Amino acid sequence: MFSVLKRPFGPPNAVIYSYELSRFFLDESVNSILEVGCGIGIFAVRYASSRRDAFVMGVDQSTKTIEFLSSKYGKYYKNLHLKSCDFCEEGLYLGNVFDAVYSSDVMEHVTNTQCFVDNIYRHLRVGGKAVVNFPNETNHGINHFSEADDVRNLFAAFRDVRISIVNIKHPGDKLWFAARACYEHLFSRSTKEARKRLYSEREEQGIDHFEDSTCFQFINNQGKIRNFVASILAEVFLLIKPTIDVHQVERAQILNSPRLVVVATK
Repeated sequence: MFSVLKRPFGPPNAVIYSYELSRFFLDESVNSILEVGCGIGIFAVRYASSRRDAFVMGVDQSTKTIEFLSSKYGKYYKNLHLKSCDFCEEGLYLGNVFDAVYSSDVMEHVTNTQCFVDNIYRHLRVGGKAVVNFPNETNHGINHFSEADDVRNLFAAFRDVRISIVNIKHPGDKLWFAARACYEHLFSRSTKEARKRLYSEREEQGIDHFEDSTCFQFINNQGKIRNFVASILAEVFLLIKPTIDVHQVERAQILNSPRLVVVATK
């Protein structure tokens, strides 16, 4: 049975493989988790749905995004807490520490990476794990790391830091992602166009303007029927599990890696 039948329809664009990536690094022992940059709920809503016993908090800079998630999912998932905040605010504390902090596709848009990482550290319990994944390509975002040690130095406060590169190699998996790209092209055109304008018009892009200008614009502009169809297709795509090649690197050139995953233990 489609998981979509067990909860309100998930947001369009939910076939992001970063959600699948989290399963490599987060186990069942995680009873509380903070998602930084939850956007339209791709991760936080699904995690709250699959782990009803876990405390899930999602934060995002976009007030509009948090209002959308709260109205659509807040009452349905009692274990899901949503809050709008600037996670790059110095000394930020949300009132809880967590077993894990998760962030996907945010790091490349952050203007103050050290403050961002320091705030992640502050919200982890001792022994807790941060899982941060992001593309490290020069044609995307404002932060591009050349060496693995550049990332490791950023997470220097953590007692253990492991960096992995993600690749999609199997022909069948490449076909899966090609089909997913077609889906996103059909249902996320406004998102793609907004992102292109954002990069061309701003020399620096921070998380303060990102979600309002891209993901949320898609939800805001599409009709109910289009959103319904996109949600169903997202669920179909998520039934197909690709094989993702994740290999750890110690000291290596990492620039223009399709995706990095940083797993840091406090």
